[in-house]
Amino acid sequence: MQSVIEEEKLHFKAACSSDALVLSKLGKETFTESYGHENTAENMSKYIKQAFSKKAIISQLEDDINFFLIVKLGNKAVGYAKLRENNNPFHNKKVNAVELERIYVKKEFQGNGIGQALLDKCLAFARLRKHPVMWLGVWEKNLKALKFYQKLGFVVFGSHLFELGNEEQNDYLMKIDI
Repeated sequence: MQSVIEEEKLHFKAACSSDALVLSKLGKETFTESYGHENTAENMSKYIKQAFSKKAIISQLEDDINFFLIVKLGNKAVGYAKLRENNNPFHNKKVNAVELERIYVKKEFQGNGIGQALLDKCLAFARLRKHPVMWLGVWEKNLKALKFYQKLGFVVFGSHLFELGNEEQNDYLMKIDI
């Protein structure tokens, strides 16, 4: 897969409302690939309908605190990220942190540097917006993601509950100084 990236350049696009359908499809597909095997179909369906409907994505895109970035390989959307400002989990509310709420790459394109490149663009956005810290929540059972974030310098600083359908799951909170 690495040779494909060398032949075809990755393209990054700041998403707008006309990208809602692409983001909705990417969100449903990548979330299912990442978590479908570990959760009930009922809980997955409930969460996906709530989080990744076209209407929900449009609403998020229209809110100035959200920023979506789509990564394409050639003309094919292969991943995306969502950053959210003004959502600070720290006791010191003066910390101008940005949340990396979502970052996903389609399974068939994982392991070849796309996730790293997408995260690099997110960190550049955070620097541009003068955020000294980026944080995220990651499911404690998602060992692949935990390893990825730790490799890049993120450290665990706490935990919180994440509702997936009718189930509460434990997410580790991780951060990186920018």
